[in-house]
Amino acid sequence: MTGDDESRHADYAAFAAAHPRWFSNEPDGITVVTEAGAMARIEADMAERYTARGLPAEWAKVGVRYEDPYLMLVRDAVIFPGGTTGVHHRVLRPGAEPSGVAVLPLFDGRIVLVRHFRHATRSWHWECPRGATDPGETAEQSAVRELREEIEGEVASIRLLGRIHGSTALMGMSVALAWAELTAIGRTQVAEGIAGLRLVTPTELDEMVLNSEITDAFTLGCVLHARLAGLI
Repeated sequence: MTGDDESRHADYAAFAAAHPRWFSNEPDGITVVTEAGAMARIEADMAERYTARGLPAEWAKVGVRYEDPYLMLVRDAVIFPGGTTGVHHRVLRPGAEPSGVAVLPLFDGRIVLVRHFRHATRSWHWECPRGATDPGETAEQSAVRELREEIEGEVASIRLLGRIHGSTALMGMSVALAWAELTAIGRTQVAEGIAGLRLVTPTELDEMVLNSEITDAFTLGCVLHARLAGLI
């Protein structure tokens, strides 16, 4: 093991110690390994496996593999419940939980959806307004801010509905779900790829879900919670 590896392992151990909630090990779950010697053995084993398949040994290296102000990509050394070892990836977002909010707004008796272009899918989606929570904000405050920013929405009342994890296989953060009643709406935020909005009845909303016109998990989560709460 090189000095670079030792330094990387030390940095990873310090990162784990600073964020204990991201490194909790539940009984019978997938165990995250943070001890340097054990990490090195798993890395070496995975490097051999990758090399045998003609893949880069670099893919076995554990640690924070990418970081910016918005997210981190972490590769962990793990022990699976059956006893085998390997590496596992996850995307994390610094800050408090939940890391964002999605809010289903009602205006003039109809649900407001925005037509949003998403870079990851390279396509347009019908969604409810949503976004990241700023430091120090509550979920309610984030929801009010997102509605004002995205559709110039004026909020009469707001209600938290629950939480959702967008992809439990990859993302380690959750999003708060909310319902809002609006007294006014305005222009959409074109600069962020929002091309317009659509007001739909509950029946039209159901049809969009059934026809997969709405595929965004956060919007679907809002719809389900709002249905169960008797709001739509």
